[in-house]
Amino acid sequence: MLWALTICGRRMGGVEQEQQKTDRTGFLEALFCHIIWGLMPIYWKLLSGIPAFQVLAWRMVWAAVFILALCVLVKRVRFLYLARDPRAVKTFLSSGIIVSLNWGIYVWAVNSGHVLETSIGYYLCPLANIFCGIVVFKERLTTGQKIATALAAAGVVFFIVAHGGAIWISFALAISFAVYGTVKKRGGYEALPGMAFESLLTGVIGIAILAIGFAFPALWQFTPPMPSPMAVTDQTLLAALLVGAGVLTAIPLLLFSAAANRVSMTILGFMQYIGPTLALISAVFLFGEAFTFAHAVCFALVWAGIAIVSIEPFVRRARRSARRSA
Repeated sequence: MLWALTICGRRMGGVEQEQQKTDRTGFLEALFCHIIWGLMPIYWKLLSGIPAFQVLAWRMVWAAVFILALCVLVKRVRFLYLARDPRAVKTFLSSGIIVSLNWGIYVWAVNSGHVLETSIGYYLCPLANIFCGIVVFKERLTTGQKIATALAAAGVVFFIVAHGGAIWISFALAISFAVYGTVKKRGGYEALPGMAFESLLTGVIGIAILAIGFAFPALWQFTPPMPSPMAVTDQTLLAALLVGAGVLTAIPLLLFSAAANRVSMTILGFMQYIGPTLALISAVFLFGEAFTFAHAVCFALVWAGIAIVSIEPFVRRARRSARRSA
């Protein structure tokens, strides 16, 4: 009997240790993912001497090359079967175009001095997701979500009245990313094969954009270069940075996909605010963007809404536990 209990204890201890290791690995994957996203404005500043549209095209191409090469190397992700499914082609072509639009706006906004607005946009993403849930999936708002939405709306309206029209960048980033997630959710395809197939499609689009741009250079003038003091001018280094843009696009996506399988959605939900917070810090202390009173009010109201949405599930859980105890 003692022998059996000893063996059982060792096995349980092994399971717990493995679970702790898995949770720790997932936490680190999510942490590094969001740190990379949060520090990406620094990378785009280095490429600010190149038109944003051209940077976007190279990003699409090299991200596809890196992800597809990884799929070939690991020999564990099959995705070409999706090309035979018209619905899959429609889904991933749509999601690829939407996320590319999001990337393009982001790169242009960073290099035109609107990193603060990009930060607001990514803080608004959870609330934009809630809106898409209501419109597309007929979900119902909780009391906390209603209050959070009202606070965020008030902050945005105040910003528009007090500061001007740059808030459209925040709206465009939040809405495009929420719609991207909605398209993927409605598609219902596996994450990694879907990402590989989407990358293949966006890579082809990126090649087409580059071909047209080099044939008709006037295309790049839709987003003319806006060199910052950090802009790199050495051609060899620029080429390396353009290749790296694709790698830095793919790595956080892969880390996020891995983390989503190891840690809870609650932890992922809290950690998604690391990126915009780092962008906010970079905008003010590194890039010298003015943090105005309008920014302060908008951020404060959005943060208050995020806090309410984040805390509400724990409050509901505590109430359910109290009822059971009673």
